[in-house]
Amino acid sequence: MGEVAECCEVDLSVVSRHLALLARAGVLEATKHGRAMRYRVCYAHLVRSFRSLAAALDECRPAKGESCDAVCC
Repeated sequence: MGEVAECCEVDLSVVSRHLALLARAGVLEATKHGRAMRYRVCYAHLVRSFRSLAAALDECRPAKGESCDAVCC
């Protein structure tokens, strides 16, 4: 977590909250090592999420010659 805060010039508490939120969402897996938290990306969850998003966007795609406003908005 400290590495992320250092590279981004963001307060450690902000980084901690964001990482915890991503862990609750299933994007990261959190494990505690002493006082430190280690995070690992859950790639399978991300792949499923991105595939679902791509499918939803594909359904929303306008047909040839149709404007985006007519389909999605």
